This record gives sequence, C-alpha cells and structure tokens, in this order.
Amino acid sequence: MYTSSFYSPLGFMRACSNDTGLYGLDWQQMPFKKANQENDVSRETIKQIKHYFNSQLSTFSLPLDLSSYSPALVKWLSVLGTIPFGDVITYKEFAKRWGNINAARAAGQACRRNPLPIILPCHRIVQADGKFDNYSGGNNANPRNPNNIKRKQWLIALESKPI
Repeated sequence: MYTSSFYSPLGFMRACSNDTGLYGLDWQQMPFKKANQENDVSRETIKQIKHYFNSQLSTFSLPLDLSSYSPALVKWLSVLGTIPFGDVITYKEFAKRWGNINAARAAGQACRRNPLPIILPCHRIVQADGKFDNYSGGNNANPRNPNNIKRKQWLIALESKPI
C-alpha cells in the first residue's frame, strides 16, 4: 500500500494506491497517523485533487484499481464516473443510469460506500427535491452531519465556477 496525504480546504485527504492504481481516497478531519509511503499514483492523485480544489481541473485522469470491490459496487462507481463536472442528478436518475430506476435507495448506499469520493463524484447526487440530505465525505460516521452537508455544498459550489 502506498499513500500520499495533504490538508485540503475540506479536511485531511490520503490517496491509497498499489502497483495497479488508486483504490481509495481516505478523508477525515484529523491528521493521519501513519507516515506516507508514496508512489507515482498516490502523488499524482494528490496533485490532481489540489488542481481540482484550485479550479484548475475538471476531469481526473488516474489509473484505478477497483478489483477488491463487488461487481455491483464497481458498476455503481462506473456510473458515478460518467456524471460530468458541474452536473447534479437525483438518486432516482443515478439508479436509472445504473439500470434500475427503482433502486434509488441502493444508489444512496453506493454513494455512501464510494471509496473514491470527489474522484468518483457522489457529491453530484441529490434528493429529488434538490436538497442535500446525506454525504459521507470527510466523516463516514454520520452522513447527515451538518458539516458533511456543508462539504457537499462546497464541492457543488466549486464546480459551478468556470474553469
């Protein structure tokens, strides 16, 4: 396992990679205790995220390794990866794109289990009424935490700015 980490405008982030590609982006509000052991993929991930936060990047170009995740989750993650920068869709639309319009609840669970937040943009999924009700980015313990919702709103606002 290789890691690179940095303090972002939204908390501490750590890119986790192996020799195949990026498999996780850890995100929390406290510093990581384990020292970095970097490789090219983990370093490039952090570089691209910094560019994203500085409104200099709208599409990530990184090798991903999703081989340790279930085929169903990989399918959900693949659909997440197709949602364009700056777009916002509903859980129902996300489920429809996945292949089952009645799977909106499962769509929400897929967002919650997303191992690559921001890179696979689960923040672009909202309720049918446009509200932001859940987001695990920055604190997996409680997706309804008001600070998590603020991070989701911050990301959506960031993407509304022209690049």
